[in-house]
Amino acid sequence: MIQALLVGLTVVILGFIECWCCFPMVERPLIVGTAIGIVLGDVKTGVEVGASLELVFMGVMAIGGTVPPDAVSGTAVGTAYAIILGAGIETAFALAVPTSIICQMLFVPKVAIRSLYTPFIDKMVEKGNYKGIQRIFPLVAVTTSLFSGLICALGVGLGADVMKEFINNVPQTLLDGMGVAAGMLGAVGFGLLLKMMWQKKLAVYFFLGFIMASYCGMPLMAIAICGMILVIILYFEGEFSKRRQASKLITDTDTGEEELFDD
Repeated sequence: MIQALLVGLTVVILGFIECWCCFPMVERPLIVGTAIGIVLGDVKTGVEVGASLELVFMGVMAIGGTVPPDAVSGTAVGTAYAIILGAGIETAFALAVPTSIICQMLFVPKVAIRSLYTPFIDKMVEKGNYKGIQRIFPLVAVTTSLFSGLICALGVGLGADVMKEFINNVPQTLLDGMGVAAGMLGAVGFGLLLKMMWQKKLAVYFFLGFIMASYCGMPLMAIAICGMILVIILYFEGEFSKRRQASKLITDTDTGEEELFDD
C-alpha cells in the first residue's frame, strides 16, 4: 500500500508541475519512469523502463478530437510493477499498454470533473476577481492530477492479477465499439483541425501531402521532411523578395531625389 501511495503521489506531483509550469514535458515516459524509480528505490530500472516506453509512446499525441492512450499512467504502473516484481522491462511492457488504454477510456470522466469548476470561474471573470482565478487554478490542476494518481495507485495496490483479470473480463463488443469510435475520432480530429486552418492558399499543400501519402506511398517521416524543406524554401524566397523590394524602393527614392536636384 505504501508503494501504491508513493506511485499515486508521484503522478499527482508531476501532473501539477506539468500544468502549473506551462507544460515543461515532465509527463514524458522517460521522466515518469525515472521519478517512479527514485521513489521506489530503483533508479536504474526506472530509467531503463522509462527510456523503453518513451519509444513506445513517442508518436502518441492528441490531435484534434482524438484521445490517445495515457502514457503517464501506463508508464507509472508498468515501471512500478517492473521494480516491485523484479521482472524487468518485459513486465513493464505487458502492463503499461493495457493500463494506458484503460486510462484512455476514463479520459472523459476526468475532463468532466475538471469542468465542474467552470461556473465558478465564469462568475469570477464577470466580477473581475482575477485573484480568485489565480487561487482556484492550483486546485483545478491538483484535481485533474489527483484522478490520474488515484488510478495509478489502485492499479499498483490491487495487483497485477486483478488488472489482467479486469482486462480479460471486458466484453469484446465494448472493445470493438471503442475501436470503431477511436477510428472515427481520428477523422473528426483532423476535420476539426482543417476547419480551423483551412485557407485557399493552403489547400494546395493539403492535396500535395495527400498525393504523396496515397499515391506515392511515402511514409509520414518522409512527408514531414519534405514539408520542412518546402517551408525553408518558401521562407528564404519570401525574405529575398522582401529585400529586393526594399532595395528597389531605396533605388527609386534616390533616383527621384537626384532628378529633383537636377531640376
